Amino acid sequence: MQVATASKDARISVETAASANLEEVCRWLIERRTDPLRLDAQDLPALGQGVRLVLALPLTARRAVLCAVWLLGDGDESACVLSGQLRFVAHPSSSELMVTFRGRTAMAMTTAVLYRRAHHVVGQLLQLIAESISDAALPGRQRQIAI
Repeated sequence: MQVATASKDARISVETAASANLEEVCRWLIERRTDPLRLDAQDLPALGQGVRLVLALPLTARRAVLCAVWLLGDGDESACVLSGQLRFVAHPSSSELMVTFRGRTAMAMTTAVLYRRAHHVVGQLLQLIAESISDAALPGRQRQIAI
């Protein structure tokens, strides 16, 4: 007899707007792929721990960029905190991009408080990514993130 085990990981979907173009997004994703961001607790206060942002090679389309993403614990135990995909979709007539994260946590989310916290963490992460892309696009100005 097999017992069905229910997955307790939380599915997360968060969306925000950003001011960038897809060329800047691709450049940033490729640079971060070879040099993953190390974020400390101050960068993602809702998470409260240091993590590494690991990215896959981005896939491009006419008005979109898609990239797999993992947030790994920073330290001796580099367990996956969350994983999913980043989607950057350009608006046809403005410079705005919609940035979407769809994925799941790697930890069990048994309470509504933890589930809301996971959404807050992803919201902070998307805001940080949008700011980093904008800063990288400005000549001579890059945001310093803890290493």
